[in-house]
Amino acid sequence: MNNTLKNIRNLLLPASFFVPFTFYFLFLSAGCYLVYLIFHDLVLKGTSIADGSFGDIFSLLLKVGEWFVAAMLAIALLTVAIAFIFFFIQKRKGSVNFSIEANGKLAAKDGNQQQGLFIKISPLLKPFMGFVKLRLKYDDTHYSKKFAIAQHSQRKIISTTFEGDYTWNLPEIKEYKVQKLVIYFEDFFQFFSFTVTLPVANRFYTPPTAENAKNFNISPRKTEETDTRIEELKKVEGEFINYKNFENNDDVRRIVWKIYARNKELVVRIPEILDPYASEAYLYASFFSEFGQTHNNTVDIYFLNYYKTILWAVYQKLAEQGFEIRYIQDQPLAGTTYINDKKAVEYAVSTSNWQTDKDIKTYVNMKDASVVVVTSLSDAGQVEELLNTSTGSTHFVLVRLSKSLQRSYLVGLIRWLFIQQEKNDLENYRANWHLSLLRPKINQNERKLEELFSKNEKTIVI
Repeated sequence: MNNTLKNIRNLLLPASFFVPFTFYFLFLSAGCYLVYLIFHDLVLKGTSIADGSFGDIFSLLLKVGEWFVAAMLAIALLTVAIAFIFFFIQKRKGSVNFSIEANGKLAAKDGNQQQGLFIKISPLLKPFMGFVKLRLKYDDTHYSKKFAIAQHSQRKIISTTFEGDYTWNLPEIKEYKVQKLVIYFEDFFQFFSFTVTLPVANRFYTPPTAENAKNFNISPRKTEETDTRIEELKKVEGEFINYKNFENNDDVRRIVWKIYARNKELVVRIPEILDPYASEAYLYASFFSEFGQTHNNTVDIYFLNYYKTILWAVYQKLAEQGFEIRYIQDQPLAGTTYINDKKAVEYAVSTSNWQTDKDIKTYVNMKDASVVVVTSLSDAGQVEELLNTSTGSTHFVLVRLSKSLQRSYLVGLIRWLFIQQEKNDLENYRANWHLSLLRPKINQNERKLEELFSKNEKTIVI
């Protein structure tokens, strides 16, 4: 039954776009008809007003009102028709150009990503003192809301280039494919709305917003090229391990007395050395889920967005330390060329999804891994195996997905009982999570991972 209603809605929604008038026109028509009936009864049906000297005046006012409304509607219709016909002719000629791209302005509201977009259409003639509104069909089946863009200032009195910015509240951090553009030409009073559809083939991706990551340092596990000198020297570890046995020429101040008290062995901490060459650090971030590829909206949308945001913050934090970060992705992506490695990593992070094809054990190469990022969906047994085989120079980061929805349950209960709140997407994700059958399984797996991380050095829990 629900699928049937959904299919009917999908058929009726595109058809409703082509209704040539708006609700304002219906309200105006109903109001004019009521006014006409009232004045018609007063003037023409033998009332005292009709018999008096004001009867002719009321009749004249009624005619003036009728002509005014008719002229207003005619002007509105004419301005819309001219713009509509102009664009329709340009469309038939195939000379319409449309482009949409992210303008780099990002925001987050109610748990959803708000992406700033720059839209440009030409040639397009805007109705005189009227409006041009748009609607986008994306990802094959979804339609955006009807929206107007914030136009850029035009120096020309009459311009055929329509461009400006729009902030779109998008539910996911991913790549969006736009298949159709719906253009509405509306008059100043918004009585008429003539619609033209334009098939397009554009795509853009929503990058993750910047988040603050915990301060931590890394040491590169592998340096592929050491012929590029850098201006600022970086501190790196002398060897692949942190300690070595005490020798006669070692500084006694570097003796680790805690190890001596436990094992009666004299060991010293390996001093840091200054490396004047650029080094590459390998970052592994797993999107593997041992709970299957599809879960629920909270896991597949909200948790995935949260993980991408934290992962991007970790990448930026590592890049600030002067190393060239090599991001190793765990899933194939569309071959897209970018001007620099940072943009390529941003695209890879934004367009990745939970996957079940490549587990952590197969994905991570511990010989060159500098940082390994895992989530609450990762296999705890495989993570434990990686931690045990680590030589101590690899940093492990655990992203607790449930933390993104944490809040005080007492405060939430009080608000639910006494305060009428507007329902938003974040509340829907919380409710979906609390009712999900996956919740106890993922929470249990998350606690196992936290326990493993607490027993190992160079681990970070976010």
